[in-house]
Amino acid sequence: MNKKLFLILITFLATCAYAQQADPVAIKINGKPVYRSELEKAYKKSNELKQEGQKEPFSDFIKSYIDFKLNVEEAKAQHLDTTGSYIRDLSSARVELSRPYMQDTTYEDKYMRGVYSRMLEDVEINHVLLPYDNDVVLPADTLALYNKAVDLRNRLVKNGFAAEGYEKKPQTSVVIDSKGRNGYIGWTVPLMFPAKVEDAMYSLAINQISLPIRTAQGFHIVQVLGRRPAVGSAEIEQVMFNFTQVPPDRNQLDSVGSVAWREYRKIHSPEDFNLLCEEFSRVMQTGDEGCYGGMVNLESFLSPSFVNAALNLKEAGDVSEPVWSDYGYHIIRLLKKIPISDYDNVKGALRGRIGRAGRMPDMTKEKRFRMAAELKLVINDKAYSALNDIADGVSPKDSLFLERVKNDDDILFSFENGESRKVNDFIQYIRFRQDMLNAENKPKDAPAATILQDMNKYTLSTDILKEYFESFLSRSLTDYYYLTLADRFTKYKEQLDELSDGLLLFAVKNKNIWERSAIDEKGLSDYFNNNKTKYSLGGTKYRGLIVYAKNEDTLIKAEAMAQKQKNRDALIKEIREAFNKDSFGVLMVPGTWAKGANPYVDNKIYGGGDVTAMMGYPFFFVTGEFITSPQDYSDVKSAVEQDYQDILEKEWQTYLNKKYEVKTDKSVLKTIK
Repeated sequence: MNKKLFLILITFLATCAYAQQADPVAIKINGKPVYRSELEKAYKKSNELKQEGQKEPFSDFIKSYIDFKLNVEEAKAQHLDTTGSYIRDLSSARVELSRPYMQDTTYEDKYMRGVYSRMLEDVEINHVLLPYDNDVVLPADTLALYNKAVDLRNRLVKNGFAAEGYEKKPQTSVVIDSKGRNGYIGWTVPLMFPAKVEDAMYSLAINQISLPIRTAQGFHIVQVLGRRPAVGSAEIEQVMFNFTQVPPDRNQLDSVGSVAWREYRKIHSPEDFNLLCEEFSRVMQTGDEGCYGGMVNLESFLSPSFVNAALNLKEAGDVSEPVWSDYGYHIIRLLKKIPISDYDNVKGALRGRIGRAGRMPDMTKEKRFRMAAELKLVINDKAYSALNDIADGVSPKDSLFLERVKNDDDILFSFENGESRKVNDFIQYIRFRQDMLNAENKPKDAPAATILQDMNKYTLSTDILKEYFESFLSRSLTDYYYLTLADRFTKYKEQLDELSDGLLLFAVKNKNIWERSAIDEKGLSDYFNNNKTKYSLGGTKYRGLIVYAKNEDTLIKAEAMAQKQKNRDALIKEIREAFNKDSFGVLMVPGTWAKGANPYVDNKIYGGGDVTAMMGYPFFFVTGEFITSPQDYSDVKSAVEQDYQDILEKEWQTYLNKKYEVKTDKSVLKTIK
């Protein structure tokens, strides 16, 4: 029986409840109580989708429920709750059931709405990044860079970005790397910059210059130049007059530019642009794409001059003047403006963008705070400070960091019920991170594709330690919370117990009834021999064996054996020993066939048409005899298996009823409706 289907069928039986003083025991099974509330809830659930006249009688329900409980009891007695398949299936079910309890969408939704509110406004900025000189930076190294950033900021306040040598409005760039670019950035949107920089962008007044902002890359300074309602995106077409070399020399700028402007001045109608587009498509061989340019927005990795020209077009059909980029001159036509969609329409995509921007820890921060409070988290500041002191001089990404840790046995943090994690547990996590980040050091038993990448590539050594600690802390709290969900949520425990009992019911019946009825050849044969008269073939059929051979010589020898040996089972054994000891020289298919049931039998026995040769075994013959009644159980296997299964079901129920004592309190049962 299909396990998933079976679990659906028995789910209504498996509702677990818990005893209270006013909740009397209705049934005792093997000495274990079943309370009135449990039965009442299960009975209600079994009938909740049925019409009034179709409800199951309570007496029938009680019998089914007791049978269900007896099977679960026996499954535990046979230790089926310790098998690998049960543990895997329950673990998978636990993950699915836990999702509503582990995902705190309230806080995440609040964070995403905050990002969305910023998406409704574009911010124009100047920006400077003073990057760290090395991949790993120690706290002592940051002071000089910070002082340099403060000095630069003071000069920017006094003189402005242009006077300090930063390009005011760059005309072109092959690809804009906004985070690392110095000078005029132009209009920006959320998630383009690190969170701290973005916070400054959306809080500073117009023309105000921020204090130095430290991030994983270094110190940022931003100046807000303007704000406007978000322009959204533009769907465009473009005709490009490309340079033959990148970057172009002065002659190319002039010559290509003059051609672009000449063609632009000829455009007086949509038809004029279409003709230019057709010529562009023919020369550039763009095929069905024509001059379609796709979607453009402020996040596009394109020349800012190109992006601004596209987004500044107002109405569908508007055409831009020639725009210069490092690749050539572009004439852009607007197909349509696309405003920012409603929050509900962008929520799914926004979550993905937040993840790609490395903001997932920020989004889940409130959830971690709530979980820490609920679990009564206490952090040992002294133990962490000892680690932080080491990080002042060596990065946690360096193996030397681990060698300097001396407080392995100190408790790093603790939470409810005496649970705690020691410094050594954290050290093992750091060692894992070090190994996974370096493919050369990766453990030999780790999966081939397992190479960890830091979500946020921190540079400052103490920031690296903090990120490692917060990640380890979050994982520890989440794992413990997950494993103790059943102690926190009654409904979750009920659902989990329900699925556990369903899996055990399936396992015990499959082992003792269903599987046995399919593979117990002696039992099937004995049952058939004792009940031959009840089975019929429904007409004359051919009972025999199809033999497929790799070559003609093998076929001839096998046919000779079939001439001498008329017993099918004995013939199968002889052919197997002769041709399949070292390799599979033949394939054999025993069976009982009516006309039309098998093309190979039809071909040899019933005068059927040609057949397609079996791949790898192009030669075949059929041997056997016509029969009018079944000779053994295999001739009517499906019917015998079903009848044998019914017998096993009855024997199994008798066995359970004898093994386990069941006591019912009729006075309590009468109160259940």
